[in-house]
Amino acid sequence: MDVISRAVFNKIALSCKDGGYAIIDGAEFADALPEGERRAAGEIEGALKALQKQGYIDIKYARGDMYCVAALKAALPDEQKENEKTQNSAACPTVVEVKQKFSKIAAAAYAAAAFLGGAAGSAIVCAIFAAV
Repeated sequence: MDVISRAVFNKIALSCKDGGYAIIDGAEFADALPEGERRAAGEIEGALKALQKQGYIDIKYARGDMYCVAALKAALPDEQKENEKTQNSAACPTVVEVKQKFSKIAAAAYAAAAFLGGAAGSAIVCAIFAAV
């Protein structure tokens, strides 16, 4: 695997070390590359597609130069020791998971409000027709 693909995978693995997806900007991928490497967007995009094709990452969506990605494997086969070194030295962005909670009490409150609204509306219509 080439240097660019390794750097891109390491950036994704560090961002997603707790599992789940992370949103990463193309500039962050470019900053993760070693100093002597080219920082072309096409090469980074090609590395992302190659990693996805090989089953190392999953790309949920890509809009412009923003990518929502997840690491499917913990590390590249011969990268285990090098990856441990970079995990200790690099700062990781925070990944926030949003979980929606919908309780039975809230469902009952919505149902009661809908029922009372329907009852009030039909009472108003009955009063109007009785007056006419």
